[in-house]
Amino acid sequence: MFAVLHLPDFALQAALRHEPEAWGLPVALVDPAHTTPRVIQLTVAARDAGVEEGQSAVQAMARCRTVRLRHRAPDREAAATEALVQVAFGFTPHLEVTSPGTLTLDLRGLATLRPHSGRDATPELAAWARRLQTAAAALGLRARVGTGPTPNVARHAARWSDGIELVADAPTFIAGLPVAALEPTPHVAAILDAWGIRTVGEMLALGTAALAERLGLEAFALVAAASAGSARPLNLVRPPERFEDCFDFELPVETLEPLLFLLRRFADQFERRLESCGLVAGALHLALKLESGVTLERCLRVPEPTRTADVLFRMLLTHLESVRTEAPIAGVSLRADPARPVQRQFSLFEAALRDPNQFQETLARLSALVGADRVGTPVREDSHRPDAFRLVPPDFENAPVAPKSPAGDLRRPTPMRRVRPGAPAVVTAAFPQGGGSADPVPGPPAFVRSAPASGRIALALGPTRLSGNWWESGGWREESWDVETQHRRVLRLVCRAGQWTVEGVGD
Repeated sequence: MFAVLHLPDFALQAALRHEPEAWGLPVALVDPAHTTPRVIQLTVAARDAGVEEGQSAVQAMARCRTVRLRHRAPDREAAATEALVQVAFGFTPHLEVTSPGTLTLDLRGLATLRPHSGRDATPELAAWARRLQTAAAALGLRARVGTGPTPNVARHAARWSDGIELVADAPTFIAGLPVAALEPTPHVAAILDAWGIRTVGEMLALGTAALAERLGLEAFALVAAASAGSARPLNLVRPPERFEDCFDFELPVETLEPLLFLLRRFADQFERRLESCGLVAGALHLALKLESGVTLERCLRVPEPTRTADVLFRMLLTHLESVRTEAPIAGVSLRADPARPVQRQFSLFEAALRDPNQFQETLARLSALVGADRVGTPVREDSHRPDAFRLVPPDFENAPVAPKSPAGDLRRPTPMRRVRPGAPAVVTAAFPQGGGSADPVPGPPAFVRSAPASGRIALALGPTRLSGNWWESGGWREESWDVETQHRRVLRLVCRAGQWTVEGVGD
């Protein structure tokens, strides 16, 4: 048993895949490859308005002033074919791309379509065909499904059905088809019409020898196309692990709503395509093509690879809320990097984030509010400068393990509670030093006035002088003292460029 998934007017469907509302409007697809662009496919509304295939763009607009012209886009056709193959692969791994917009599926090995205990499998086959048609409709494609004992019969069933055609008696079905189903040349079609032959059965009744004598070698091709029993091996294909879609707006957009509406469709279709292949999205690559010709690109890493459309769309929404462009947006492209689902086994006392993607979204919103350089995990820099650090994006998988103190280590350093940022202080020295000293202060601190503590200093330990980057314009130099006031308050005083601060309070 074979099945064929056929998309009539495939080039037009690929062009209008993300504009389902355009099917009710007069739309004509023009092929710009010709010297004079000609209409190759059109909607029912355009046909009713007088537009026909083969007309030039000027003739089509003369017949219908409201006709909308669309140019044929090979990249959209390729994207539609890839999406169709990925979804069909979820129904059977034995499939072939017979022609643009036509897939042939071998149904061998599908247990759900086998008859059980003498029961006919037609209801199960009809339900399977409806699911396949619904999956194509979720991609914005209008498909016809036909089944038959051979690929040729299934192809005719799909091409000449209104929706779903299940062929049980192949010879009778083939005989009832019009002669046009065999795709004869115009010359041969005119001859058969002059003979009064309208159906395939009437043509086959003449016999192969008589047809070859009158029509020549083309008669053998017509008889082969009308065969109901010959089968052929399929040229099987694998679904490409490429998930990308693009769209060019008819008029450039300046607001966020049309862009989000389109990206939501992209995310929904990516979810179905990834699910059919058993993959998830590890990263999203968003490209905005501006009317000025500039392209803005951004890679959004998915913290916890997923295929859920809601999560992917929230990531895009969070990013676009902070994007400002210098010109209207003329087109958009979205690509998902596929990845294998990650399975982790945690120990008894380990746990993962409840929702890593939600956490990353929160970080993105914070970055938009306070700046990307103020959100992240602090990491110490390779420097002698105290408290030198930088912020890096959170990485919970590769977080370093905190070192453990060796057993039996009973050393307990004096606890010091850091003050960040340092509290301003006024410090006076005990006595002045000789002239020419390079010290930041004349002598050891004798009195301090600050918010954490004030009073006469009874004990001062120091100074500890540090400096670095003196060869650069951003060099630094500081002096620190550990002092104890008369009220037994322990402070750490730091002087930078003549300004004192309290950066630690002893507990």
